[in-house]
Parts: sequence; C-alpha cells; structure tokens
Amino acid sequence: MMMDRKPVSPLPSIAVTLGVALVMAWVTMPVVTSDMPAYLLPWFDHIVATGPIASFEQPFSNYAPAYLYLLAALSLMSGVLPALMLIKLLSVAGTLVLALAVRHLLTRFDAPQPIRAAALLFAMPSLLLNATLLGQCDAMWAAPCVMGVAAAVDRRHRAMLAWFGLAVAFKAQAVLIAPFFLALLIKRRVPLWLWPIAPLVTIATMVPAWAAGWPAADLATIYLRQADTFQMLSFNAPNIWAILQALPLGLPLVGLAAAAAIGGTAAYIARFSAQTLDNRALLSAALLATLITAGLLPRMHERYFFLADVLALSLALVCRDRPSQTIAMLVQAGSTLALLGYLSGLTGFVTLGAVAMIVATVKLAVPLLKPAVNDNPLMARAI
Repeated sequence: MMMDRKPVSPLPSIAVTLGVALVMAWVTMPVVTSDMPAYLLPWFDHIVATGPIASFEQPFSNYAPAYLYLLAALSLMSGVLPALMLIKLLSVAGTLVLALAVRHLLTRFDAPQPIRAAALLFAMPSLLLNATLLGQCDAMWAAPCVMGVAAAVDRRHRAMLAWFGLAVAFKAQAVLIAPFFLALLIKRRVPLWLWPIAPLVTIATMVPAWAAGWPAADLATIYLRQADTFQMLSFNAPNIWAILQALPLGLPLVGLAAAAAIGGTAAYIARFSAQTLDNRALLSAALLATLITAGLLPRMHERYFFLADVLALSLALVCRDRPSQTIAMLVQAGSTLALLGYLSGLTGFVTLGAVAMIVATVKLAVPLLKPAVNDNPLMARAI
C-alpha cells in the first residue's frame, strides 16, 4: 500500500542555479592558484610539447594516468583557448558528469525533481570553487563513487566494484569510501572471486600509459609516493587533527591519528557488515564512511571531504527533513571554511570548519547507530 507523501517545496529552477554558478565562475575562472603553475600547467605544457601519446613515454606527473588522458585529449584544443581556461573547463565538465551521477542516485530513491536537485551541485561553494578556482579534478573520482553507491542500492555488486575501481583510477581519495563498500561485500556475502573487479579496473586504466612507455613500477607506486608528499598532521583538512595541530601541544600525534583512523574504520566495518539497513540509511552509511575516514586519517587536505559534500547534499535531497538538511549545511560549511583557510592562510577558518564537520559527523552517526523502525516508504528495501 502506497503512503501519501508530504508536499515537497519546489527547488530553485535550473536557470537560477546556473545563473548563480556563472556569476561565481566569472569571478574565479581567471584566478591562478598555487597548484596551477606547480603541477597542472607544466603537465599540460609537456603534453602539448611532446604530443598526446608520446608524452606518456616517461613519467611527468604524480597523478594516475586516467586524468592525464583527459588532459591529453584536451591538448588538441591548445590553440583555441589559454591552457588555464582549458584545464578549468575540464574540471567544470567533470562537475557536470558528477551532477548526472547524483541525478541517477536520486532516481534510485524516487526523489522529487531530480534534475533540479542535481543542478544544485553547481551552486555549492566547495564544489564550484574546486572546479572554477582551483581547477581540480575531484569531481572525476567522486562521480564513479556516487555511481557505485547507486549500484549498491540496486544490489548490482559487479557494477559497484567496477565503479569503485574507476574512481580509484582517478585519485586515491576514492578509498575514503572503501569501508562502506567493504562492509556491504561482507554483509551481503558477495563471492570473493568478484572482489578483484575493482583493482582490475584500476590497473586496466594504467595499461595505455604503460604501453606508451611509462614504467610499470612507477605506475604501481604513484599513490605510495603521493602519501609522502606532505608531512603535516592536517593540511587544512577540517578534521579533529586540524584543531589539535593548532594547539601548542608539542606532541607527536601522527601515530595517534593513524591508530584512530584504523580503529574507527575497523569499528565502522564491523558494525555495518552486521547491521541491516534500509536504502535511506544505506546512503547515510556511505556518507558516514567518508566523514570517519577523512575525519580521522592524518595528512588530509582541505579538498578531501569533497565526496562527503556530495553525499550530504544527496541525503538532504532524498530525505527532505531538517536533520539531513542541517548535516548537509554543516558539511558544506566545513569544506568551504577549510578552502577559505587554504586560500587565505588563516588557520582559524580551518578550525571553525573542523568544528562544523565534527558536529555533522556526530549528528549523522548517533541516529544511524541506533536500531530503529521507520515506516518511511523510501526505507522499504533492506540491504
């Protein structure tokens, strides 16, 4: 028997949302941040100088090749627009793909107005600044993660693993949601012979670079070398370590942070590999995984809550209740404040963002960890 749904207030039109996004993009597109001359622009110039295929004959970047393939394709337009603009437009295109992935996820929950809802990503400060100001490619790994969550809702485990493998191929930050997928694999007793799908997809994306001449050993250790790039306990990440790092404690906390991350992740997997969840709680659990891992791991950056921003908005659009909306606003505030701290050099912004992110994590975790009966029609199917 279908239950009557409460009236849902209309979301802003796509024209209004994109209008806000265009204004922000017009202001931020010409700005050059530190990563551009240090990394992205030299990589793009190398590809233009040596050719889209010959450029992969030797290592020239500390990124996995999946993103570099897109830069190589974009290099064919190097004479049309400035390199800075092309790189940022590629990031905007990635945000569009992410919006389509969010729309797909929302349809799994029969969420109202999925197109307008997904368009809201373009008005989220942390996501828009990521693309139009920083020119980063985080949307490109977040989109497969969102598709993986949608596949998890549909119990399509092969697709879930394949999407996760593609996400890791773009950036190592995709592993921040790995505890969620691992807990599902255990809970649902997915055959072990399917588990290698994820690493095989990641490896497959590296084959073209290897075939062009990039040494396999270098490709296999890209993410290991990235982990040693920064040694700070928190590199502007809005988590508990940003708060402790700002205090004059003088204590070696990296070991404690690693232990807390391992313990928190293990506890999460143990709990959700045994707990039965409905679909809406499944989405909450995916968000909680990203908040726990990015919130407890050391050496996190201000951008590492990117997927949490996306999943928090998705949860708010699915539930349309005050608790989920509050969580989404807190997560967005945490990420945006961290970005402002990174751009301005004022650690106070990061500390405030950390407080917002911790509060959001607690607000999400407490009801999720309490067994409860809910008659919401969106929660009819259990994992």
